[in-house]
Amino acid sequence: MRSATIQMIWILLASLTGCLATGPLVRRLAIRLDLFDRPDAGLKPHAKPIPYLGGVAIYCGWLAGIITAVGIGALTAKTAMAITASMTILMLLGLIDDIRHLPPRLRLLVQLASPVVIVIAGIGIIAPKLMLADIAFATGDINERITSVLTTILAACLFASATNATNLIDGLDGLCAGVLGISAAGFACLFYQGAASFAPAMHDSASIGLCVSLCVVGACAAFLLFNFNPASMFMGDSGSLLLGGSVGLLLLLAAASYSWRGLIAGMFVFGFPIFDTCLAVTRRRLNGKPLFIGDRSHFYDQLRDRNLTVRQTVLSCYVLALALAVLGNVLIHIPSPWFVIPAVLVPVIAASLSVQLGLLRVDDAATRTNSR
Repeated sequence: MRSATIQMIWILLASLTGCLATGPLVRRLAIRLDLFDRPDAGLKPHAKPIPYLGGVAIYCGWLAGIITAVGIGALTAKTAMAITASMTILMLLGLIDDIRHLPPRLRLLVQLASPVVIVIAGIGIIAPKLMLADIAFATGDINERITSVLTTILAACLFASATNATNLIDGLDGLCAGVLGISAAGFACLFYQGAASFAPAMHDSASIGLCVSLCVVGACAAFLLFNFNPASMFMGDSGSLLLGGSVGLLLLLAAASYSWRGLIAGMFVFGFPIFDTCLAVTRRRLNGKPLFIGDRSHFYDQLRDRNLTVRQTVLSCYVLALALAVLGNVLIHIPSPWFVIPAVLVPVIAASLSVQLGLLRVDDAATRTNSR
C-alpha cells in the first residue's frame, strides 16, 4: 500500500509540474500567433482578449503523468499508448476547432469515434458483461466480438456526452479546470477504494482509472494558476475536450470496476457538468432556442444574473461539484439494489429545486415567439 501511495504522488507531481512548466511557453506562443479569445457583448463577458491555448499545457501535464505512470510500472506501455492516442485525437480536434471552427457534426463524429482505439486495446471491455450479468442476462454465451461492439457503443456514448458536458461549463475563469479537478479527485477516491481488493480484471480497470484520475487532478490544479479569476489564459476546446474525454474513459472504467453501481456513482462524481447540461438543454427547449447555439442559460450564468461575482459563482460551483463527488463515493458503498433509491431521488430533488428557484423559467420573448 505504501508503494502504491508513492506511485500516486509521483503521477500527481509529474502532471502538476508538466502543466506548470509548459503553461508560460504556451501562453507566449498563443500571443505570438495572435490566438486570443476576444470579448463580445454576449457570451464572452471578459474585459480584454485572453490567449486560449491553455489546453496544450493541460495536455502536456496530463501526458507527463501518463509517461510517469509507465515509468514506475503503474501502467503498461500498451495501455498508455491506447489512452494517449484517444486523448490526443480529442485534444487536436479541440485545437483545430479553436483555430478553424469545425462543423458541430464533424466534432461529434470524432468524439464518438475517439474511444475505438481504447476498446481495441481491451481497456474497460469487461464493463458490458458485468452490467448485463447484474440485470440477470446470461453472459456466458456472449463472444468477444459482441462484447467489443457493446463496449464500443457504451464508450462512444460516454465520450461524446462527457466531452460536450465539459465543453459547456467552460464559461467562466477557473470554472472548468476547478470542477474537473474536483471530479477527477472524486474518481481517484472511487478507484482507490477498489484497486487493492478487486478480482484481477476489475483491479486492472480500477488501477488504470486511478492513474488517469491523478493525471487530470494534477494538470487541472496547475492550470488554475493561469486560469483562476482574473485569468491570464483560457484552455479552449483543446483543454475541455481532453478533460471530457478523460472523464468518458473514467466512467467506462468505473462501470468495468463496479458495474452499474460504478457507472451511476461516476455520473454523480461528474454530476455538476451533467446537471448544468441538463439545465441548459431543458431551458433552451422550453424557450424554443436551438440546442447547439450558445446562450446564457447555464447554471453559472444564472448565478451571475443574481449579482454574484465571478469568483463567488465559481466557488459556489466548486462546492456543488464537491458535494456531488462525495455523494458518488458514498453511493458506491450502498448495496444493490438499494443504490437505485438515491440515484433516482437526488435527480428528482434537483429538478424540483430548479423549477422552484426559477432556473427553468421561460423567457417572455420565447413566450411571445411560441404564441405566434
